[in-house]
Formats: sequence, structure tokens, C-alpha cells
Amino acid sequence: MITIDAADLLPAIQALTPEQRREMDAILMAGDAPIWVPQPGPQQQAFESQADILFYGGAAGGGKTDLLLGLAMTAQDHSIIFRREAVQLVGIEERATKILGGRAGYNGQDAIWRIPGSHRILEFGSVKEPGDWTKYQGRAHDFKGFDEITHFTEMQFRTLIGWLRTDEPNVRQRVVAAGNPPTSAEGEWVKRFWAPWLDKAHPNPAKPGELRWYVTNEKGEDQEVDGPAPVLVGKDMMQPKSRTFIPSSVDDNLFLQSTGYKATLQALPEPLRSQMLKGDFNASASDPVWQ
Repeated sequence: MITIDAADLLPAIQALTPEQRREMDAILMAGDAPIWVPQPGPQQQAFESQADILFYGGAAGGGKTDLLLGLAMTAQDHSIIFRREAVQLVGIEERATKILGGRAGYNGQDAIWRIPGSHRILEFGSVKEPGDWTKYQGRAHDFKGFDEITHFTEMQFRTLIGWLRTDEPNVRQRVVAAGNPPTSAEGEWVKRFWAPWLDKAHPNPAKPGELRWYVTNEKGEDQEVDGPAPVLVGKDMMQPKSRTFIPSSVDDNLFLQSTGYKATLQALPEPLRSQMLKGDFNASASDPVWQ
């Protein structure tokens, strides 16, 4: 059996004529082909990760939005994907339309997509104002995705994931946050939340994809524990939740490798260039990036 690495496919795809590419698309979409499959590498690792709360991305172009949509369309029952502002959801809706081949099942007024041929439901949500999380108070979803997580406040994130639940015991519950390094002080909390992976000064650094386990202590602070076993916090037994971070970049995205997007990122001014091209969370964000 011959196996072909994703990187080996790129020269062959680039050499195809437009007509040949259309024929290839028709073949791939025929029969019982899945709606979406993760690309080999970080995206597949993130798709298969067992973390309760996953941060995926870092650099730009690593297929972050596709991961969120792919999980919602193929792996979860009732999902919601958030952007900070409603207008920012347009790009996600357009990408979903392209993946599904149309807008069948989508109610744009309610921002609810009933995925054709399945029982899966995908919602889109936004929380422009700091207190807008109350619009989703009590709304149950087994998957909560956040696109551009550093645009959200820490309070918004923590409260929105508080209603992660399902009444189906066989459906996994998970949170996936996607994004780049923060470009303003409002997003700095992300580096603290995933400190073992993002803070170079952390006393116990974690490897990409490694699971770390946390509970909330009596002071309301995150406390790392040894593993998934329940621990006593005060008078209560608490079930730890796992976190991890999986970095990705444009070099991991087969589709963008052929578009010249990397050159666009290379032309950005610093510190934006280091943040978006390399996923550098330690690049200075104290001043506006366009100053």
C-alpha cells in the first residue's frame, strides 16, 4: 500500500489545470465522502485531542476556523461557535457554506444551522459587550468554540463555558478556543490561562498537546493538580478539567501553502509579524501594533 504525505501532494496539486482541479473536486465529493476531515499534523492532533479545554493556533493560517467547523459538523451534536462581534461571523458562515456546498438547513435570522443529512445543530453567537454573555445563560451545548479567543474577555469565556453540558451520555463535551497571540491588553489573560505552554518563565512548562489538569480552589483561582482523579477542595470533591495547547501555522495548512499567504505574513510590521507568522506570544503587545 502506497502512502502519500500531505506535503508531497502540494506540488502535484499546484501542477493541475483549473479543469483538472474541478474534476478532482467532483471525485472527492462523490459517494459517501465525509463532509470534512482534518489535515494531517496539528489540525488532526487537535481534532483527536482528549483535552476538555483546548487552545489551537498561535500563528495565522493554521486552519483554526476549519477545525471549529469540522468538529461541529462531524463530531458533536449541538454546537455553538462564538465571535466577539456578530459582523465577524460572516466569514465563518461563508466558510461553512463552502464546506457544505450550500446553505441548506441554515436559518440566518436565528443563526442556527441544521446540518443536512444529520442530527447535528450548529449555532453562531456573539458577545460584543462585556455583559453580553448573559444572552446565552443556561443555554446547553456539548461543544463551545471560540474563534479569535484573545478578542474575548476572560469573564466572557469562563461564564460561557459554564453551560457546557448535554443529556446524552455518549456525546463528548469539549471547548476549543482558536486564535493568535493577543495584540491588546484585553487578551493577555489567554497567556495566563494556558501559562504552562505560553509563558517561557513558567516553572513547569508543558509540551504541545500535553494534558494538564485544573480545579478552582477556595479562593476562586485556578489550581493545577496531578491528574484527572477527583480532589478535595475545602469540603467538596471536585472533578479536574484538562487543558492543552496545540500550535499551528500556515506551514501546516496544505491549502494555504499554494496561495502565497505566507509571503503576506512575512511582510507584516513587527511585532505583528512575529505574532502572526511565528505565533510568538512573547512579542511585545504593549503598544498598538500599527503605531
